[in-house]
Amino acid sequence: MQLEALGLHWDLDPGLVFLNHGSFGVAPRELLQWRFGVLAEIERDPVAFLVDALPPRLEHSRQVLAEFVGANPAQLAFVPSTTHGLNQLLQRLELPAGSEVLLSDHGYNATLNLVRFACEQRGWTLRQVQLPLPVQDPQQVVQAFADQWGPATRLLLVDHITSPSALVLPLPGLIALARARDALVIVDGAHGPGSVPLALDALQPDALQSDALQPDAYVGNLHKWLCCPRGAAFVWVRDPWQQSLRPLVISHGANAPLAPGQSRFHVEHDWIGTGDPSPWLALPEALRLLSGSDEPAQWRPRLEALQQRHHQLAQEGQDLLLAALGVPGPIAPASMQAAMAAVPLPPVGQCDGSALQARLRAQGFQVPVIPLRPHEPGLPQLLRIACFAYNDRADLERLADQLAMALHQA
Repeated sequence: MQLEALGLHWDLDPGLVFLNHGSFGVAPRELLQWRFGVLAEIERDPVAFLVDALPPRLEHSRQVLAEFVGANPAQLAFVPSTTHGLNQLLQRLELPAGSEVLLSDHGYNATLNLVRFACEQRGWTLRQVQLPLPVQDPQQVVQAFADQWGPATRLLLVDHITSPSALVLPLPGLIALARARDALVIVDGAHGPGSVPLALDALQPDALQSDALQPDAYVGNLHKWLCCPRGAAFVWVRDPWQQSLRPLVISHGANAPLAPGQSRFHVEHDWIGTGDPSPWLALPEALRLLSGSDEPAQWRPRLEALQQRHHQLAQEGQDLLLAALGVPGPIAPASMQAAMAAVPLPPVGQCDGSALQARLRAQGFQVPVIPLRPHEPGLPQLLRIACFAYNDRADLERLADQLAMALHQA
């Protein structure tokens, strides 16, 4: 593993080939040491830190986030996780009873659960769109949603990058489809920040166009591909929804006096109860460490170069695994993949995916086997690799060498 690639150190098990960065991320030792310093600072005087020091430090972190994701900081708020942010959006969303919500059949299980819960509570209908697999062109994804659109469809909740299949979905085309049919769009960007370049104020092919192709909300994690401590995510909300969106937890910010320039949106979200703010505050330091630069102007371009390296490594790993399995081709073109790639395995019933994952783990590989839809037999299972700075081609060659044998045994 290339532990010195960024001058950083990772506390992964030295006997483990870790190819699952996409699940929960890994924070470098240097960032954890920085975080411990913040926690020690809090403990020296919790009142002074949480009451006086925290608000301006959160605002600085938000400004850095806004620059990195190409957004207006007024429309950004920190949340503990993407799942938390999506719950907030669905619980605060007002749609007529009988409205239909569309999401893909490649969605994350937690997202499916929270949408199902909201539909049960609010009298909405959930419809899952079956995506083609393999997919040859992004327009096939847009067409799949168009084919399932109904007269009651009012919300499209779409992944930026799907969790089981690692597909980068065509956001501009999907948002354009929803706008043309007068529906709202929420993007589950759990894997987006740090994995692909973001420009939330201009999610469209032509930056000279109006903002018609912006989603209504985007929720993204900072603990995955940006390596912040777990507990760091954000929600970006388009006007005018941002002006009325309330957090799930109502606390002091609901009636706190606003300082000049402060917004109720920020004050309410910045304090949702006593917690550890260090994951949110860690973002500038994480970008500094991952970019290898003390110059903020260099953070985004250097991180984008790192993203390209991860993408290339995932492509090489995909090719090695496909060859080892004797599978003819990838499930998607390279343009629809980022730092992760998934290769198809035999369906549930023909292969015990849990046993295969456990066998690979026993052989020193942390890599997930994910059934596309767990309760439907006959569908492919996917082995997903997620590559980061501590990985190199040798890790993927070792996995490819072991996979065919482990699959036969499973």
